[in-house]
Parts: sequence; C-alpha cells; structure tokens
Amino acid sequence: MIDDIALFIQIVKQGGLSSAAESLSLPTATVSRRLQRLEQRLGEQLLNRSARQCTLTQAGEVYFQS
Repeated sequence: MIDDIALFIQIVKQGGLSSAAESLSLPTATVSRRLQRLEQRLGEQLLNRSARQCTLTQAGEVYFQS
C-alpha cells in the first residue's frame, strides 16, 4: 500500500484530494484521513483545503520539494 508521504505527493501532483483519490482508487475520506495523520505526525499543516482546491502551505511547499 502507498505510504502517507507518497499519498501527499500524489495529492499535490493531482491538484486535490478527490483527483488523487480517484487516481489511486481510494475513497476521498481515506485520502483526507491519511493526509491529516501525516500532518499530525509532522506537526505542520501541509495543505490549505477549500471546497474547490488544495494549495500548499509554506511548510507543505518545503516538504514537497524535499
């Protein structure tokens, strides 16, 4: 199974949770929960979520680039 870091990368590349969930054949709720789990482990919010889009936070940009 894809790990949470790879899931985060897929979310960024796909441009959102729903698109990532669809490309990975996972429920959107699972993708969201796993992203939240990663953010809790890191102690940082990685994405700003809205109804229509996800954008990287400053911490998310740094994490994505590394």
